[in-house]
Amino acid sequence: MSEQHSNTLISPLWQSLVSDPRLVDGRPLLEKALACIQQDAVRTEFPRLSDASFEISYILLCEMDQDAETMAAVTLKDLFDKSRLSLQQVIDQYSPGVGTLLMGLQKIDRFDTRKAHTNVENFIKLLLTSSDDIRVILIRIAQRLYALRHIEEVGDEQQADILIEANMLYLPITHRIGLYRLKTEFEERIMRYSKPDIFQSIEQKLAETHADRDRFTRDFIRPIEETLVEHGFKCEIRRRTKSIPSIYRKMQAQKVEFEKVYDLFAIRIILDEIVESEKADCWKIYSLVTDIYTPNPRRLRDWISFPKSTGYESLHSTVIGPDGRWVEVQIRTRRMDEVAEKGVAAHWKYKSAGKDSGETDLFTAIREMLETPVNNQGVITNKEKRALYSDEIFIFTPKGDLKRLKNGYTVLDFAFEVHTTIGHTCTGAIVNGKIVPLKYILRNGDTVKILTSKNQKPNSGWLEFVRSPRNIARVKHALKMEQYKDADLGKEIIKNKVLQLEMEFSDLVIQKLVDGFECENYLELYQKFGEGRLDPLKIKKVLLEQKPSAPVVAHPSEEHFPETMSKMISVDKEFLIIDNRHESFHYQFAKCCKPVPGNKIFAFVSVYQGVKIHRTDCPNSRQLIMRYPYRILEARWKEGLAKETVYPVKTESKPDAKGKGRK
Repeated sequence: MSEQHSNTLISPLWQSLVSDPRLVDGRPLLEKALACIQQDAVRTEFPRLSDASFEISYILLCEMDQDAETMAAVTLKDLFDKSRLSLQQVIDQYSPGVGTLLMGLQKIDRFDTRKAHTNVENFIKLLLTSSDDIRVILIRIAQRLYALRHIEEVGDEQQADILIEANMLYLPITHRIGLYRLKTEFEERIMRYSKPDIFQSIEQKLAETHADRDRFTRDFIRPIEETLVEHGFKCEIRRRTKSIPSIYRKMQAQKVEFEKVYDLFAIRIILDEIVESEKADCWKIYSLVTDIYTPNPRRLRDWISFPKSTGYESLHSTVIGPDGRWVEVQIRTRRMDEVAEKGVAAHWKYKSAGKDSGETDLFTAIREMLETPVNNQGVITNKEKRALYSDEIFIFTPKGDLKRLKNGYTVLDFAFEVHTTIGHTCTGAIVNGKIVPLKYILRNGDTVKILTSKNQKPNSGWLEFVRSPRNIARVKHALKMEQYKDADLGKEIIKNKVLQLEMEFSDLVIQKLVDGFECENYLELYQKFGEGRLDPLKIKKVLLEQKPSAPVVAHPSEEHFPETMSKMISVDKEFLIIDNRHESFHYQFAKCCKPVPGNKIFAFVSVYQGVKIHRTDCPNSRQLIMRYPYRILEARWKEGLAKETVYPVKTESKPDAKGKGRK
């Protein structure tokens, strides 16, 4: 564009856009936005209307079928970003929709997408959930396409950022919402700068073979045109050379040189149809074409009977043309072609014609397609993995990494997500440049820098605002560890004293000490000895004078059970099912009751000896169940074990009358 256009507020280009019949009733809104720009320019003696705004608006109207509100938002964005126009003014003077779009665009501008390649799915979800109005995404696509078209005007570093962002985010998005023409342009412009040698080589070979392709396609199309006219069909037939990225992918997939790629171009037959009979007419044309050229039945693609989720409808077939060359033929109506060119927006324009809910349906459809996760190569993943929950938010670290949290989570939750140690020492955070407290609730797209202090420790007040169940457990565990910080020392004191007495440091001994020193559990026992509140010399007296109690085990804290249970897993396949799990546990049969198949049983988790299997009528079962109900697991014999099967059972030997052992 000329310099004159850049400095003219309402240039002929803008006037042509305002008068475009596609704006329909939205023309006054765009005119009002342009008038606002001119008034501000006159007041500040500085023109505010840029070529970029015009080009982006043109893309939205002519290439994406968008409305006046989207173009008004693009037009007013510069004034809004510079706070020369408030949100309330936008809502009052234009519309709430324009205000929502401007807020959404401003939020996206803050996102650091330099690390988008590390987690494409999360970044796409972040973009999707950043605004309630999905048109923000469409405007952003138009902005990124404009940046690609003018990429030579910026430096190398900025070029690299534009290419990465376009390739990782906006290329897969355009594909998934059916903006196929824009998707092709994204691909070609990205490849032109990321693989310049390969791109230029294929481009040159296409130019060299242009005359041959032109001659071939004329000869190919001529009999089709004559047949269609003869049968009364009014059609436009276009010749389309495949995009350079598409040709390169075929070269790689087929492992051939350029000259060996057989379908470098396609023929598109566009029918000026009567809507009621459009599908039948497309199939009639297919029949006429295949009467002339032999089709490859394996290459038939029927997207008329079964349209794509974007609304794309077309009938594709590959036929053998003159000289034995394969040619792809695409058959569609004028309506179908507009949907194919402009994607889901054009599809819903037709589908919702005359319906008040058309715009809402459009946004819902786009949102549903964008919810489909992609991998790092932009490939749509299994539908079973579609998981964009409304309660998810995405938070940036200062280095541009993206963390996923639940909606309503606080700074403290985020600190624990970064690292447990960071959570323990967190004092607050800097969110979007402002210092906030630990209980500050984060919002989608925030950039968060955690503040820490080596003197900070968890306190019980944290439990009032930490939200994640996992983090609540972390805080409780930290508080308990602080409460029992000397427990390890106390355990060593007790252990050394017990070994000096030539006794086994076992569950039974610990339980005797817990009872003898009147402690609630073994952790309290350890802590009191660690603090020096109990005398180690009294251990001997307690152990020797107290009568032995029933064979029970120590009282571990609930926090240790996952670790304890994980150590019990065994690869050996036995004949028990414990805790409704079929994988084997390391277990022992209790000597006090010696259970065998057919007995009713339960499992008991001990501290030092793994899982013990007891009969339900065991003399010790009542005491175990009453004192340690949280350590009882369900157990049953596996099906198929015959009760009549004989199992070896050890019995104690007793001396007979002659003094010899007998069983």
